[in-house]
Amino acid sequence: MLDFRIATFLQLCETRSYTKTAKLLDITQPSVTQHIKYLQRKYQCKLFSYEGKTLRLTPEGEYLRRQAEAMTKMSSRVTADLQRMSNKKILRFGCPKELGETFVARIVAEMLTPELEIHLCVKTIAELMTMLQNGQLDVVLTDKEYAESQFSSIPAGKMPYHGYASPEVCEAIGTVAFKKLAEQCLILSEPGSSDRMVLARFMERHNFEIENFQSAMICTTPACIQELSAAGKGICFGYASCMQDAVMENKLKELRISDFPEERTLVFLYSKDNMEVEKIKPFCETFKKNLK
Repeated sequence: MLDFRIATFLQLCETRSYTKTAKLLDITQPSVTQHIKYLQRKYQCKLFSYEGKTLRLTPEGEYLRRQAEAMTKMSSRVTADLQRMSNKKILRFGCPKELGETFVARIVAEMLTPELEIHLCVKTIAELMTMLQNGQLDVVLTDKEYAESQFSSIPAGKMPYHGYASPEVCEAIGTVAFKKLAEQCLILSEPGSSDRMVLARFMERHNFEIENFQSAMICTTPACIQELSAAGKGICFGYASCMQDAVMENKLKELRISDFPEERTLVFLYSKDNMEVEKIKPFCETFKKNLK
């Protein structure tokens, strides 16, 4: 429904780089320039200006950004509503990668029916929350920590959250208090990930910081974290749903931590103005049964 050049404009607002925008949209840099020039001619105003080498939005550009984001959200909502009106039963479901891609995929596979088509989206929690807010997803499974007043929520159940390491490292460490683990290398997910947030909250309550560990390493995917930890390069923390395959294959074991009784509450989040509640609630209830 929207002019495709609006997508280019919004991407440039985010990256503030013509080169990065072209790469992300898989188009040429001259194309990005032409899209912006077209919009400037159409609206008869300048949308961007340079301050030194920094690309900034003009007041007109900032206004267009806010309106374009609202229009994009509305366009996604209209598309979903039209699909519903045409009896095309599609549910767009998002899950953070730190909860475990294979774990969630197995549950979704059990739920597939001829009556309901499920589109599964696995990304970072930040990306999923943006997509939910923009109407690009119907429902997101996440840690209760991310529940916000702008969304409706449905309880999904409890999920254990543990520390993990290779069997050899677990044996060498034995049973210890959390702070004793500072002698180890900590392998972490990227900032903003819900599994890292859980660990950060626990450490904050116990006057502890990541900097207290002997060393730390950041990885962008759960698979990378698990492989490094399984190779004896450090310890890691995560949801049991994400770690279960590595544990079953004896690549990782739960660390025996005397003062770390963490169990997280998961919730389904959906927009309060979503007209697909009659599909969302039954989906969530069925998913909860398979989650146990």
